[in-house]
Amino acid sequence: MAWGGAGLVSLSGLQLTDKTVWSGVYTEAQARRGEQVYKESCTYCHKDDLTGGFLDDGVGRAPALAGRRAFDSSFFERWEDATVRDLAAAIAATMPQQKPASLSLQAYIDVVSFLLLKNGMPAGDSELPTDVEALGRILIVPRK
Repeated sequence: MAWGGAGLVSLSGLQLTDKTVWSGVYTEAQARRGEQVYKESCTYCHKDDLTGGFLDDGVGRAPALAGRRAFDSSFFERWEDATVRDLAAAIAATMPQQKPASLSLQAYIDVVSFLLLKNGMPAGDSELPTDVEALGRILIVPRK
């Protein structure tokens, strides 16, 4: 999987961004595909409702991916001022936990679109691209 030279390093402060996650950067159909991938590869640890929880060993924790829980940071507290590329690269590098980087680039991008939907960002007319440079120009910011 080619994430480019800055794939896992947040360079969002050094990049020019074209838009934000509030610009309708994914489609509803893409988010539905992402939900299917999520159900197949992510729910075991992160739960159907994206609230996360304890892993089998009782030591590690799968973080919540949407909403707030008493012991979690919100999506925006974790990803504010990062880019969608940063988010997608982090997911691809570490998930699924037992087989990181085992999904297709399209599957990871579709999961990101599902996470954007579940965190209240609106769908639009165009899908999130698989072009990592384009993803690096989409900034994650809370709604003002």
